[in-house]
Amino acid sequence: MRFKVLTQQGKTYQDEIEYVIVKNQEGELAILKDHIPIILHVLDGYLRFVQDKNETFLVVEQAVVEFKDNLLTVLALEAQIGQTLEKAREAFDNMKKEKLELTKKENIDFSKQERELKENIMKSKAGQL
Repeated sequence: MRFKVLTQQGKTYQDEIEYVIVKNQEGELAILKDHIPIILHVLDGYLRFVQDKNETFLVVEQAVVEFKDNLLTVLALEAQIGQTLEKAREAFDNMKKEKLELTKKENIDFSKQERELKENIMKSKAGQL
C-alpha cells in the first residue's frame, strides 16, 4: 500500500509499506492492504509502519489518518520520523523546541520594530498641525 505524510511544510514522507499500526488516544489499530476505508484522529500519538520487516516510527501531533483505495494519508500539524520510537520522539521534541525559540525571537523582533516605529512617529511629530 502507498503511504504519504503531509504537514504544514508540505509532503514530508512518501513510500510503499506493508502495513501500519496507528497509536492514538483510543488505543492501537493495524491497517493492512485492502482494509476498509477509515478515518482516524490522532491528538498526540505515533504510527509504526513496516516495510520489508523494517519498522519506522512517525510521531505526530494533531493528525488525521485516512485510508482509502490502499492509500494511507496522514495530515498532521507536526510530524517527525525515526528508526525507533525514541529517536522519532527526540526529533519531534527538538523540532518543537526550535520552533518555540524561533517564535520567541520573532516576537522580540516585532516588539522592537513596533517600539522603533512609535519613536519615529513621535520624532517626526506626525499628525500634529
